[in-house]
Amino acid sequence: MKRLLFRAACAVALLTGLPSAAHADDPAGVLDRYRQWRGGAAFEALRSVSAEGEMAVSGLSGPVRSLATASGDMRVDVDLGVVRTASSRHGEDRWTLTQSGQLEPLAPTAAEDLRRDALLLFEGLLDDATRLDRKADVTRDGLTLAVIAVDFGDADVHELMIDPETGALYGLREVRDRRESFIRYEDWRMVEGVRMPFTETAVSAEGGQSVTRWREIDANPGIAATAFDRPTVAAAHVIADGAASTGRMPFQLIGGTRVYLPATVNGTASEVLLDSGAEMTVLDKAFAGQLGLAATGEVAASGTGGVGTAQFARHVTIDLGGIRFVDRTVAVIDLAQISQALGRPLTVILGKDAFNALVIDLDFAAQTIAFHEAGSFVAPEGATELALTSTGTLRAVALSIEGRSPALFDLDTGNGSALLIYPAYAEAEGLLRDRPSSTVMAGAVGGIRESGIATIRSLDIGGFVVRDVPAVFPPAGPSAVDSDRTVGNVGMGVLARFRMITDFDGGRMWLAATPEALAQPFGRDRLGLGLRKTPDRLVAQRISPRSPASDAGLADGAVITAVDGVPATTLTPDVLRTLVTGPAGRTVVLTLEGGETRTLESRDFY
Repeated sequence: MKRLLFRAACAVALLTGLPSAAHADDPAGVLDRYRQWRGGAAFEALRSVSAEGEMAVSGLSGPVRSLATASGDMRVDVDLGVVRTASSRHGEDRWTLTQSGQLEPLAPTAAEDLRRDALLLFEGLLDDATRLDRKADVTRDGLTLAVIAVDFGDADVHELMIDPETGALYGLREVRDRRESFIRYEDWRMVEGVRMPFTETAVSAEGGQSVTRWREIDANPGIAATAFDRPTVAAAHVIADGAASTGRMPFQLIGGTRVYLPATVNGTASEVLLDSGAEMTVLDKAFAGQLGLAATGEVAASGTGGVGTAQFARHVTIDLGGIRFVDRTVAVIDLAQISQALGRPLTVILGKDAFNALVIDLDFAAQTIAFHEAGSFVAPEGATELALTSTGTLRAVALSIEGRSPALFDLDTGNGSALLIYPAYAEAEGLLRDRPSSTVMAGAVGGIRESGIATIRSLDIGGFVVRDVPAVFPPAGPSAVDSDRTVGNVGMGVLARFRMITDFDGGRMWLAATPEALAQPFGRDRLGLGLRKTPDRLVAQRISPRSPASDAGLADGAVITAVDGVPATTLTPDVLRTLVTGPAGRTVVLTLEGGETRTLESRDFY
């Protein structure tokens, strides 16, 4: 899973103030002074705000426009040149223009975030005392600030930081989806009797910063009927010969878990990895350089391994033969580490933007794929239909873990493992309590880090049940997996057992599988041996606790010269994968640098 942590005009960041002992339980006095400081009766009468200005973020800059109403409607447009985004909530009409240049429905959680952003601008939010709470004061920049928490009924945090003596608003602290952030308001000016901030400085918990300087703010503007209309965007794809479907196209299923398709990218032959868990299509940095693309900006790219960096490039066309994805804006990331881990060149990740506005039919057993225009597709008889839920950037499907209530898991064809279970859910459900477990090195974009691993006894997806599923438990901390809006990520170890058909715009998918496919045992690490292969050596880069590799006395960094007498440098990534994940009961003899040997007895150790 890859998420680019660029937020539009409402990007916010971490507060580092120190708690102060002084505070009162009743926020009424502070809020009365805040009302008066903002403009008293004029602030109470405020019903809409429009603003235009400039935003600078991630090395990019450009115009930003915002429109908000006291009823919770809001639209924000940001044009940073290489990337243009917009989001709108107006009654029941909710839409977003993505960083890749596509229109799609705004996820319910994103629409609620936009509603809260709007409500926090107006006095009406302060009228319901049951949702307001005075927290401990904090000290920041030599100021003692009152903290007024606004409760929206979930785990997210919204705290107004106010000077308790004057009522001046200093900033807003938020925690959304377990990500903490803060906005500092400055350059306050009176607009039609209401005090408004003309500079907003936002610094994210991941270290990013944006500065918005409003050039013009209008209080209670007239709102045109077209104010929340969707922008016009160009067609995102073209199926060959104007057909409604590409027909079946072959792909390679590498290692049983990675979908690679041959492609040309701006006329250069390559291949792409199909990844529904990537927020947008990604080009490797070196490959983008070969294509002569000008990559600009620098944003945080959140993946399963943590947070890395990405840039943006425009005017990229990807041709799969039967279908072209035209004139895309893409992310540019250094994929060398992931490519090395896969043991195969990785130049292009064809992301979630390829799934929008299309029905995609993946037959993993036959290793074929078909792209269909959504309006012409008829689901095959006997396939089971499931709901797909938009979670803000990705799509999720409800799964049940060992009979628990169904919960949302991100649908991720780029995840080569079977299942990731996010830390918030794992902790809440006690999934690692009294269960055999170990640790492995796991990740992708953002890096590789130590994660837990254990076996889930049963997993139900749409009535299909798979058993003894190896699951990775990433640690908490900044990454795409530290979320409470979905609870996990279902990957190719599970999905490749099905014929899977997705309709992202329709909010649905279909699954079909044979009992034999569902009953196939999962490949799992039975040696506890993480390997890193270079052209001239094979290195044990991670030894899992309580594993056969640990029992044999292997140490991290050990150089392996031969496996069962075969020179290690001649072994392919597929052979090494089979070596680690093969059946229990095998004996594997490793020859180390210097001639010493270690004998490993493969077994299930988690």
